[in-house]
Amino acid sequence: LGITNPYALDEDQLAAAVDLLKQQNAIIGDYWADPVKQITAFNGGDVVVGTSWEVLRKLSENPALQGTLPVEGSTGWSDAWMLSSKSAHPNCAYAWMDYTSTPEVNGAIAMNFGMAPANAAFCETGDEAAAHCELFNATDEEYFSNVWFWTTPIEQCIDGRTDVTCTNFQQWTDAWLTVKG
Repeated sequence: LGITNPYALDEDQLAAAVDLLKQQNAIIGDYWADPVKQITAFNGGDVVVGTSWEVLRKLSENPALQGTLPVEGSTGWSDAWMLSSKSAHPNCAYAWMDYTSTPEVNGAIAMNFGMAPANAAFCETGDEAAAHCELFNATDEEYFSNVWFWTTPIEQCIDGRTDVTCTNFQQWTDAWLTVKG
């Protein structure tokens, strides 16, 4: 299909993805929206493979539950603080962002939510921090070079193609509804 970026699909590529997902409906147990249901399904053996949030692996009672990065790569996301241009107290907001970006606080947040810290300096603060960072590949640049970070699909192809129009978020939403049927 010539897909070089999973968030830059033209109409033919999106249609092929939808067709594949519809074929896979026969072997799909559930498209989860409730993380508790997914943890329960993994722990009970009702689900043996699936996409998930890293925190669910941390919360699972099953130590055999592991994450993997397919050779094709994977999608991912990162959270970010944002500040409104109309904020009544921008200095306070900036102070909060500075505080939560420190290695200790950012690391505590990452450990609580089961994700890699944004501040890699956390990984050097102790053995528990180092183990957490290793578990979530926090400083593994090669690992993250194979992760496509989430972006909203738009008509301008972000993969550099100019000879086609890519599909937008609404088209993706409509396509998903046909998969879920």
